[in-house]
Amino acid sequence: MMNREPRTNQMEDSAKWARVEKAGLQTFFEAVAAKFPAREEVVFLCIGSDRSTGDSLGPLAGSLLAEMGFPRVLGTLEHPCDSEQVGPILATLQEARCVVAIDACLGRAESTGLYLVRSGPLQPGQAIGQHLPPVGDYSVAAVVNTQGHKPYWIIQTTSLYRVLGMARTIADAAAAAWPGSEGPSAGTAGLMPGLPR
Repeated sequence: MMNREPRTNQMEDSAKWARVEKAGLQTFFEAVAAKFPAREEVVFLCIGSDRSTGDSLGPLAGSLLAEMGFPRVLGTLEHPCDSEQVGPILATLQEARCVVAIDACLGRAESTGLYLVRSGPLQPGQAIGQHLPPVGDYSVAAVVNTQGHKPYWIIQTTSLYRVLGMARTIADAAAAAWPGSEGPSAGTAGLMPGLPR
């Protein structure tokens, strides 16, 4: 999990984060799909742990994307891409044409429930003090809760309802941008039906 919502003046490169809602997330994925139109070209690297509600966004999104038929998804509930797995997985991605990194983060109160997107990598593991390499050609960070003095506690006590809803929004937006054999809602039916869309 990224520790906090990045500030523009903290970015080392020129690609700035944009704070978007569902429609903006859809537009972001459509722009990526315009450059890489085939599902097989895109690797979704979904970072997080299934042992923490706030940090489970990545594995939840990964499982939903896999259910929707995306062929190249790393990081699911069954096989999470947590901080220990990021390094080994990165070594396997050197030939990938397009890596979309997905992670959760804490942010300002007004950003909670929104998505931070950009062309460029994100920095995983900050919330637990890890210094991991940046990952992704494109990045989506879901602001799952508000930044505070006890980030580990905040991550652990974040609403699973919110996290699953945000993961579903990410998966549905990706499925709409890269249409496949299943529609945006068909693949999400198997994972905890009846929860937020």
